[in-house]
Amino acid sequence: PTETAIPQPDPPRPMLAMGDVNTKAEQTDFDQRMQKLVGHPVEYNVELKIDGLSLSLEYENGKLVRASTRGNGYVGEDVTANAKYISDIPQTLPEPLTTEVRGECYMSKEAFAKLNAEREEQGLAVFANPRNAAAGSLRQLDPKVTKKRQLSTFIYTWVNPPEEITSQHQAIQKMHDLGFHTNETGRKLKTLDEVFAFIDEYTAKRNSLTYGIDGIVLKIDDLGIEQELGNTVKVPRWEIAYKFPPEEQETVVRDIVWTVGRTGVVTPTAVMDPVQLAGTTVARASLHNPDYLNEKGVRIGDTVKLHKAGDIIPEISEVVMAKRPADSVAYQIPTTCPSCGQKLVHLEDEVALRCINPSCPAQVEEGITHFASRPAMNIAGLGPKIVKQLIAKDLVHNVADLYHLTADDLAQLDHFKEKSINNLLTALDNSKQNSVELLITGLGIDHVGAKAARLIAQKFKNLAKIMSLDVQEIASIDTIGMTIAESMTTYFAQPEAQKVIDELRESGLNMDYLGADEPAEIEDNPFKDKTVVLTGKLEHYTRSEFTKKLQALGAKVTGSVSHKTDYVIYGKDAGSKYTKAQTLGVPLLTEEEAIAQIE
Repeated sequence: PTETAIPQPDPPRPMLAMGDVNTKAEQTDFDQRMQKLVGHPVEYNVELKIDGLSLSLEYENGKLVRASTRGNGYVGEDVTANAKYISDIPQTLPEPLTTEVRGECYMSKEAFAKLNAEREEQGLAVFANPRNAAAGSLRQLDPKVTKKRQLSTFIYTWVNPPEEITSQHQAIQKMHDLGFHTNETGRKLKTLDEVFAFIDEYTAKRNSLTYGIDGIVLKIDDLGIEQELGNTVKVPRWEIAYKFPPEEQETVVRDIVWTVGRTGVVTPTAVMDPVQLAGTTVARASLHNPDYLNEKGVRIGDTVKLHKAGDIIPEISEVVMAKRPADSVAYQIPTTCPSCGQKLVHLEDEVALRCINPSCPAQVEEGITHFASRPAMNIAGLGPKIVKQLIAKDLVHNVADLYHLTADDLAQLDHFKEKSINNLLTALDNSKQNSVELLITGLGIDHVGAKAARLIAQKFKNLAKIMSLDVQEIASIDTIGMTIAESMTTYFAQPEAQKVIDELRESGLNMDYLGADEPAEIEDNPFKDKTVVLTGKLEHYTRSEFTKKLQALGAKVTGSVSHKTDYVIYGKDAGSKYTKAQTLGVPLLTEEEAIAQIE
């Protein structure tokens, strides 16, 4: 009998790095090489090169079964558990496809700046750029950490598209329709002049984008030609990355100043001659911690090269040694707090110096400012300048003292007249009625943010009960880990903290949770279980406020328009999302019409 050959699956397609060019002349050489290989001019799909981490997503019958990093191109790191916490990765596709897509996992500039600020405040090492931050966040052993760090994706490669998909721009459109987050800036271009115009456009727009890009990617649009050209050992033949030149300026360091944060972390900052960099004037750059300062070897009087990490955070790249003054001396790390003069300490497992004096004026000032801020007690009129005056005039020493202030006390402040005095006293009185999670947030307990405070208050209902909990009881709440639990129990065990809370209670502050455990069901709600997209400039709410309002009604608010979108709500200057909604026949509502329906 003859043997029947068993069909073998195609070998996995490796995740190769791209070749790159740095000039338009090199870009022209690439185009000419493609024309010679193909035998005629080619069209390109031109895309932004996202500054992130390569990611593969595999689906079986429409279900996400595996997510992995590039690794060595053939074997990557399994990050499936973490990918399930990235909000724009669909866990289930609207079609039962068994397929693989690839793209970039990245961290937005806003999320990157927030993460580094939090880490610096906690005395931890900061990330050098958004790419490192995204890589570290995606590889976390605890997926809940990944979720907290607000990662995003752009998907741009379909490894095994259906036969009817014959071009890169078709593949991106179909992936978008399936629910993947794709970048809407990509274009199909016919000539090299159009490619250069695109490069010039996004070289100028680069700094205004909410995410980091480090170049432009050209891909031959015809997938058949891509398959014919194949790869070299290292890179695909059919695509190339045009890399932006790094934007750098030289300037001179005139001073290194140290500031004390709310948790006592003391941070060095270089004060420099102002220079224009990536669209803004820069005169200061954080040196983060003593280890970083020593690693860079920065001295007062040094000429340094300056760039922006992630196109947003000014950072010193290196010292220009050839320009170092002849009389230069090594910078000495301080040993005492610049605010209170107490000895600084280097705690175990931290890179930061820390002032551990609880009465340090700088820490008190930062703590009171945080207590009054909008995410905490939201005391209108009590900003940093007022707090600074209250401390300078010896009127407050901790947050409890705020509730002992009188009109005569406030009359001592600069430019404080009767109206300002009455407004602040009213705001202080109103804040006494806040739900207890706002008070917990305001206390500034290390690692305990607004979300953790709300979850803990919602579970245990009042502050007295929370103060009596042990570490395991707090950590038993979903998403609350041991770090937060240990920080809370340590804080509440301090006699100074207990004294402040007793004073706040005596001043009449609410100590109970006042929020609802479950949102009330709203009858006749047009947005329940609907997918909604917001676009344009909103006038009555911020984008975040409107999103929360819709989510409270049971809506799913997404960032892209597809056939699954139920409504597009638009404000002024609505752009491509508005146009796409018209093309797809998605119902459009003005901001006012949506508000009217909600009300």
